[in-house]
Amino acid sequence: MKGPDRFVDLHLHTNASDGLTSPGEVVRVAKEKNLAAIAITDHDSLEGFKEALAIAEETGTEIIPGVELSCFHQGEDLHILGYLVDYQNPEFNREIAHLQVERFERGKRIVQKLNDLGINLSMDAVINFAGEGSVGRPHIAEALVQQEYVPTYREAFTRYIGYHAPAYVPKKFMSPEEGINLIHLNGGVAVLAHPGTNHRDDLIPDLVGMGLDGLEAYHHSYAHHITVKYINIAKKFGLIYTGGSDCHGARGGRLLIGCNRVPYECLENLKRAKEGRY
Repeated sequence: MKGPDRFVDLHLHTNASDGLTSPGEVVRVAKEKNLAAIAITDHDSLEGFKEALAIAEETGTEIIPGVELSCFHQGEDLHILGYLVDYQNPEFNREIAHLQVERFERGKRIVQKLNDLGINLSMDAVINFAGEGSVGRPHIAEALVQQEYVPTYREAFTRYIGYHAPAYVPKKFMSPEEGINLIHLNGGVAVLAHPGTNHRDDLIPDLVGMGLDGLEAYHHSYAHHITVKYINIAKKFGLIYTGGSDCHGARGGRLLIGCNRVPYECLENLKRAKEGRY
């Protein structure tokens, strides 16, 4: 089926990074919701996509490779989504593995800060939640809730590990330019994730100068006027625009997969951007 009734979700996380849902379950729910296509975009990890790929082929679900890279620029954590990357490239996989080590080391620094604050949390407790996935702040938050240092996941961020909280450690893994170049070197398209949550539109021209290809104009947290705003900004700079739910599982009480109706043309634009660049 083609046309305006086809929808996609191009921003999904699995338990290969900081999501709660297995890659197989993500594919199953996407199929159940009649999504025309999905992208697995785990943080600094390709493993969730690789696992989901075989399952998607069995169910006939269109799935594209993606990754969400953690970058740092002018005091701001920025996430760059890399779409249609060469996920089989050994060198690319080594780079991603290095980023996972950096995530683990950052987790250790956050846990140490918590210990300094009198919270007796161990890295083993965090790893228990992360499993084989890339360690992230959500795993630390879950450990804090489990050990009853905070009553809720949200409060863990507010009181201890969110931006400007006492145990927060910024990500300084790579610059946006390095992230964009890494994506481009591996045949991908680079898109700024959820600019509406960063509130740093002033950085967009810098990122365009670094080779950014697009903006995420659809996100579960956006009101309609925010989506329109980023579509217009994308057009102003000659960028494409994409979108997805940014679902990390049912931490908020429900699965967000497919919650915002992102038109299939966003995926078509991604494919055209890749063709135009390469």
